[in-house]
Amino acid sequence: MMRFHLNNTGRIALIVIITLAVVLLIVTRLPDSGTRTDEEAIPDTNIKTGSKPKVEVGLAELPAEANFTSVAENGILNLKLDATTGHFKVTDQRNGSIWYSYPNPSQWLNERQEGVWRSHLRSPIMFQYIDLSNNKSQPKESNLLDENGTISDVATVPDGFRLTFHMPSKGITVSIEVTIDEDSVVTRIIDSSVKEGSLNLVWMRLYPFFGAGHSEGQDGYLFIPDGSGALIRYQENKMNTNRLYNEKVYGPDQSFQVEDYSFSSAKRQISLPVFGLKSGDQGFIAVLEGGAESASILASPSGVFSGYNWVTAQQNYRASYRQVTNAKKETSFLTYSKTNRFGDDRVVRYMLLPTSNPNYTDMAQRYRLYLMDTYDLKSRQVDKDDESNTNKVPLTVTIVGAELEKGMLTDNYLKQTTFSEAEEMVQRLANLGIDNMIVNYLGWQDDGYSAYGGLFPVDKRLGGNEGMKRFVTFAHTLHIPVYLQADYSKNTTGNDGFSKKQHGLRDLGGSIMDPYVSLKWLKDKTIDRDIIAYKELGIDGLTLSGIGKKLDSDFNTKYGSTRAESLELQQEIFKKFRDADLKVRGYEANTYQLPYMDTIDHLPDDYSYDLFSDEAIPFTQIVLHGLVAYTSEYANERQQYQHDFLKDIEYGANPSFIYTYKDSADLKYAYDLNLYNAHFIDWESETLQQYLKYNEALGDVQHQFIVNHRSLASKVKETTYSGGKRIIVNYGTEAYRDGHIIVKPQDYLAIPAGGDE
Repeated sequence: MMRFHLNNTGRIALIVIITLAVVLLIVTRLPDSGTRTDEEAIPDTNIKTGSKPKVEVGLAELPAEANFTSVAENGILNLKLDATTGHFKVTDQRNGSIWYSYPNPSQWLNERQEGVWRSHLRSPIMFQYIDLSNNKSQPKESNLLDENGTISDVATVPDGFRLTFHMPSKGITVSIEVTIDEDSVVTRIIDSSVKEGSLNLVWMRLYPFFGAGHSEGQDGYLFIPDGSGALIRYQENKMNTNRLYNEKVYGPDQSFQVEDYSFSSAKRQISLPVFGLKSGDQGFIAVLEGGAESASILASPSGVFSGYNWVTAQQNYRASYRQVTNAKKETSFLTYSKTNRFGDDRVVRYMLLPTSNPNYTDMAQRYRLYLMDTYDLKSRQVDKDDESNTNKVPLTVTIVGAELEKGMLTDNYLKQTTFSEAEEMVQRLANLGIDNMIVNYLGWQDDGYSAYGGLFPVDKRLGGNEGMKRFVTFAHTLHIPVYLQADYSKNTTGNDGFSKKQHGLRDLGGSIMDPYVSLKWLKDKTIDRDIIAYKELGIDGLTLSGIGKKLDSDFNTKYGSTRAESLELQQEIFKKFRDADLKVRGYEANTYQLPYMDTIDHLPDDYSYDLFSDEAIPFTQIVLHGLVAYTSEYANERQQYQHDFLKDIEYGANPSFIYTYKDSADLKYAYDLNLYNAHFIDWESETLQQYLKYNEALGDVQHQFIVNHRSLASKVKETTYSGGKRIIVNYGTEAYRDGHIIVKPQDYLAIPAGGDE
């Protein structure tokens, strides 16, 4: 054997050569960026390149202009179909804009993405599937083109077309319709047409790249309904590998949760089933009209999967769940149900904006009009029976009765405010000059706030039913309405005849989701009886938490309901109260309860601060102001007191405080209600000062629509109302100046209609 002896220089050179070789080997074996799938998917390594349709490169990959034929026209929109590819395009005759169901063809030659994502971009439909006959199978993605799919049954229908996509290698077939309706393009996946073979659908995305465009030369953004609303701005030459947004509409379904279920997460829930896009002089706002409760909103900026910015609805047909395999629930595995496929037609309405330079305010105003037409909502009217409060915003005063904390042997009862003490607090506020109040009482039930189920009779330690009646009568002498807060979604007491084994909500694996209640049992057994008790107390309405905020499937064998059925049950419960002449306030409620609410409490006024977003916007507030009143968080529980006050002024929220007569430090270790700064005596005079400021800014516009919102400078925002009043908020540390207008730092300026100072 020959031996080589290297000096130090030779050893270093050899190490360098070996290192370079290893790096080269790693680089050459890295997966192509074009094969990347999104968060829930596992790359399909079984796709054969030979199965792809043979196409030319460049613009020839996209539908040919000569293949489009007109199928519908309504005086606003003209719809054309390419029957060979299943794609369509729409011309907006108001402004000449052309919308494509595939990525903007004028930018295609600059698209550098290769691999499976290049065919995803060109395909009219994407889908994810799984082989449920193999318990080791993982979901995989594909599309019509990569499956050598075919199109059949192409036909015109009133105002549009219908066709069927076949993916024979996967045994999946689906029929879709596309129609135009005034200023809208409406896409529909026909649920009765969905057929599966040996493989099962997880999700589908129909025309996911409608309106998609590159960032270069475009002033654009994607709108997502994260919290109050957020924008993902177009950015050039940026890799955005961690900026994919993918969230379920109306929040997670705990019956399919694979992790611990909790609403304490900082992630903001989607309460509006909408998404939008602005690209240059074009824009749309889309609403999920059918199947929203089974859908997710997906937004992908340039640099994640391609050079295109796009946002779409992902139509989910299955969700993973945890199947428990032993009685102690110590072992389990994740799987999907083969038989439990989410049904209903999936309908998305794209409302095209007519303005030449649309923005998120235009999107919000168009969605507001849609809600008014759909739910027959009316603009809020001034109370002619109480002219003295015409220009005074209502102050919501939430009073805490009692709560529980864990004790050595039994729970400790923490009495915070009796009804006589509540009367004293309200009278003192009225004496200060606060003459437009709404009282919301929580923790009034037997054993206090976190004793769910069996709410009546009212806790005797606070004054009982008679004490509550006296308090309501007193409040009414001051023209103050009284609401009682209740969470019917839970039962921790076993009252009302509740048995968690019989009446508890269950997940798909059969596990009881303690302490949640089956809504079918609740609606039939509890609500009507409680309505009688509420009416006897003489209260004005209910603040409903839990129901309206969270939406779950229920697999209780006797009282079960799909997520869509649960949505309808929640609406029926709200409606029961309204039909009994009890007004309803929703606590962080979703928009499907809008027809039954007069106020939304704790309406989110921020976004999730994840990597996918650039800035929060008051989209929800623009939609709702003038239709439904809303509050944000309690003023005395703010994280940043002045900043959050300014946010209320910017967003048009009504003031809200929460009080305890005793020191709220007693609630430090309470089960559910943890308050740190609610002691009434500490906030009495400050409440008046806040009330006066809210009235100055918002009193005369509380019934008006927000018609514009914009940034005037860094940390300076302007909100404009339909009557012409403008409110400028300066979050900065220096004064904002524009001509005669000066806004002090950390302050606001209300400018009347036609005024400039």
